[in-house]
Amino acid sequence: MTLPQAEAAIEDLRHAHRELLGVVDSLSAADWERFVPYGDWTVKDLIAHAIGDMSPSGAGLIHAGVLTPEFIAATSKGFDVRARNASIVEERRRYTREDLRQLLFESHDAMIEYALMLDESNLPVLNYPVPMGPDYEIKVEDWLWQGYHDREHTDDIRRALETDWRPEQIKFIPEIEDKMRLNVRAQEGFLRAAYSVAEDAWEAESAGCPGWTYHDIVAHVASNEKRREARLRSAIGDGSQAELAAINDVDAWNKQAVEARRGVPFRALIDELQSGWHGIQVALSRFGPDDLSLPVTLGGGETIPASEFLDRMAGHTSRHGGQLVPASRRLRFAMKSQR
Repeated sequence: MTLPQAEAAIEDLRHAHRELLGVVDSLSAADWERFVPYGDWTVKDLIAHAIGDMSPSGAGLIHAGVLTPEFIAATSKGFDVRARNASIVEERRRYTREDLRQLLFESHDAMIEYALMLDESNLPVLNYPVPMGPDYEIKVEDWLWQGYHDREHTDDIRRALETDWRPEQIKFIPEIEDKMRLNVRAQEGFLRAAYSVAEDAWEAESAGCPGWTYHDIVAHVASNEKRREARLRSAIGDGSQAELAAINDVDAWNKQAVEARRGVPFRALIDELQSGWHGIQVALSRFGPDDLSLPVTLGGGETIPASEFLDRMAGHTSRHGGQLVPASRRLRFAMKSQR
């Protein structure tokens, strides 16, 4: 018998996929060539990416019997998806819009087939932990809940249609490029967690941040990107003491920023997050090798080297991603099933 949690995950995926297909079907020929903020992919490239590799994905690995906690931990620790994503997009640039639309329509078929074959014998594997970063862990079962990915890229396409974006050349010195792997992983992990939150959970109080709702956590992370950018710019002399003073009363600034964003739609918060993350990358592109030892001023006036600040950035984003997990559609379904 098919597992109820697998059926629920697939229903969520199908709903998200229909929404993505609807947005894609509304695109004009010119829309496919618009650039997606804040990178160098076109909408066509993004759709090529959203298709994925059309494999059974995590459900296929479960059936293959290759998953162990050790294998998952080792793979998660060093996994960098950027090269694979770039390769898939580059290979599909020769495809027509019609080719990509058809592949997108079929993209989840194999995963759905394998997911619906899962039964109670697979429950131990579904419960294996998957480390996502500092204080952030999901379960193998979360791999079945792939709707977040379609929801995220549906919003990316909408952002492209609303923003006249032109790609910018952003290059980092090797030392920063090395640290970007963890920061990119933290950003993508946070987006995964945010787009996995159940619709009825946003206004519930977070156990990880007492006094804040899950919406407040996203509002904090989104608003905090500009503060990080200001600290980085200040380290290389592009900032003022007045600007730092305004953000250094951390508790007051956090409170004001979160309260100002209550009632702001989720998608607007993600737009702010993406824009802020781009600003950070622009600031980091101005750093030279000697600048990594420059002091970055934190709240309270203490300083740390810029290189350490980059490590802390990744950890901060990861922890807040982990705080969103209890509001995930998987866990909300599990809670309702136990009532």
